[in-house]
Formats: sequence, C-alpha cells, structure tokens
Amino acid sequence: MKPVKMDDCSRGRLTKETLLFLNITAAGLQYSTRILSRNNTNVSVRSKGGISLPNELWAMILNYVREGKKGTEDRFCFVKADPSVASPDRMLLRCTRHKFNHPADEFLASDLNDSQSVRDFEDYMACATPSEAENLGIKVPKLRRLSGPDNTFYVVLNTTQTDSCLYTFRDVPDFIAVVDYGCCWICDGNRFVCPGCTRKRLEGFGAFTDCSVELACPLCMGLDISAKHQDFLEECDNYEESKDEANGMQRFLEERLTELGYSAAMADMAYMIHGYR
Repeated sequence: MKPVKMDDCSRGRLTKETLLFLNITAAGLQYSTRILSRNNTNVSVRSKGGISLPNELWAMILNYVREGKKGTEDRFCFVKADPSVASPDRMLLRCTRHKFNHPADEFLASDLNDSQSVRDFEDYMACATPSEAENLGIKVPKLRRLSGPDNTFYVVLNTTQTDSCLYTFRDVPDFIAVVDYGCCWICDGNRFVCPGCTRKRLEGFGAFTDCSVELACPLCMGLDISAKHQDFLEECDNYEESKDEANGMQRFLEERLTELGYSAAMADMAYMIHGYR
C-alpha cells in the first residue's frame, strides 16, 4: 500500500470517493500526537469526554499507549476521506468507515477472472460510487457508509510527515495482499503458476500455455509484472539467457514480492528450469 500524502489530496490525485485503507490501531495515537506537538504549551488539551490535563501528562499517556501497542496486530478498515480543514502545510481529513456487503468467508477479488475485470476494479477503487459500480463489467458488492462516532476518524497530514496510518491501494495485487490476506484463486497463494496446468484459469489474462515454466501470477503479482515475466520466458525459448539476465529477472520478481509483503524466496520457483540460482 502507498501512504497517503498531503500532495495526493491537494493535487487531486485522491478524491472524496477514493477507497482508502485506515490503520485504526494507529489512527487515534497519530492524531493525538500531532495535535499535542503543535499545541501551545500554555493551553491544555481536552479529550472528547471533556478531560483537561497538562500537556506533559498527555505526552506520558501517549508514550504509555505507544509502548503498549508494540507487538499487537493492527486493525484496518475501508474509509473515504474528506478534507475538513486545510492550510499550506497541514490538512485535517475526516475519514468515514465504509463496509462491503460481502460474506466474511469469501474474498473480494475472487470474481476477477480476466485482465479487463482487474482494470475495472482498479478504476472502481479510485472512485467507489454506485454509478461507477454499475458501469463495471463485473459485479461489485455494495459499499455501505457507516455512521456514528465509532465510525469517524480524523487524520492529520502535513508536508513533513514520515509516518502514516492512511493508505491508498496501488493496484489489485496490493488489494489482495492486504484485504484478502494474500489468498488468490488463480495460484492458490503460490504467486507463480504453471500456465499449461492452469490454462482455464488464465484464459482471460492472455498467458501462454507452456507447462515447462512457472509464470508470475497475473492476478496477485500484477498484469504488467506477469507480462514482463512472460516476455522473458518466451525469449528464453529462442536463446539461452545469460546469468546476468536471469539474475536481473529474479531480483525484479523478488522486489515485487517484498513490496507486496510476501517472501522473496518465492521467486526461486520461477527459475527451476534455467539452472541459475
């Protein structure tokens, strides 16, 4: 996932309808820390419940919470963000939780069965509205806006921030890695597939059907990644690739696996037939 930056909002790369992912565990702590850091030392910060304490005590409380959070599993939710206050160097986003009407035991990306459906879903993530959903070639579960204080979060962005609790999805593989816990119906979580043995699953992705190779999965690794790997493998049929070329492709795939949060060692299976390790 890509952390949301202030420029993303101010330059229009993100809109009020963009589907974002919020780290709920970190959101409250980040917001309170930012407010405390910019607050005048002569004015005490007041909680939502009306509790007013000196800033020194709030700092101690936040440090205690920060230490207690270490080692705990982060919780995430879908949100849409609306800038409520903005200045040249700071922006306050009001984030409202959204939820798909989708069975808990099914994965959201399980209906993506060809290249076009993947591109359609990526367009939908950029503008997750009912009208956009109706124009897609695939059926997307209804997205509901949740109300109430427990479903409203505030995130502070500034021009110098180095951390974030709010993220945007780069593409469908990013979505699968985080929301569907890496579960992929094409490769069964292996990240690479035999195009011949999985011919029916890959029909809509334009993959060749040679059983002698392992191809980067187009769904959970990415359409462009898979296409580049396919080009490399097809060239290998015409001439014997150099060790540098093979190592270069392996690094390319390892970087993609790492970017998505998977083990880079999974790229080894893409070279079973080449003899280079």
